[in-house]
Amino acid sequence: MKKIILPLILLSLIFSCEQSTNTTKTTIDEPELNIYGDQEMTKDNAIEGAELLSLLTKQDSVDVKLEANIVSVCQMKGCWMDVALNDSTEMLVRFKDYAFFVPMDCDGKKAIVQGVAKKVTHSVEWLKHKAADAGKSQDEIDAITQEKVAFSIDEATGVIIQ
Repeated sequence: MKKIILPLILLSLIFSCEQSTNTTKTTIDEPELNIYGDQEMTKDNAIEGAELLSLLTKQDSVDVKLEANIVSVCQMKGCWMDVALNDSTEMLVRFKDYAFFVPMDCDGKKAIVQGVAKKVTHSVEWLKHKAADAGKSQDEIDAITQEKVAFSIDEATGVIIQ
């Protein structure tokens, strides 16, 4: 009997000390990223609009990776978009050499834009063209009579849309 009990006790100790290998993995679902233009672009080191505005008070232009919300997109082919730098300031983004476009239904989404940001003057002709691309009425287009000083990335090399 002693020969049976002792091995049973040893077996029960061995099995009771075994560590569980079942672990629960917790993953954080990250929004799907859609990359346009530079496929090597990442979200790393992106700055927000307020920081960009601060930099542009000290410099004429800034090579930047900007994170901002998309306000509007060209409704003809997605060849430009406006992003919000803050509650009252928007910035025009156009794409280098028309090498890529963004989806026309991405307004309201977050974007990370890579390129050189600067303060520019938009001509009346460009503002009317942009208004037509945005689907504005002819009366709204005709009401554009003055140039506008604004912020712009005229040759974005890449865009990530979340």
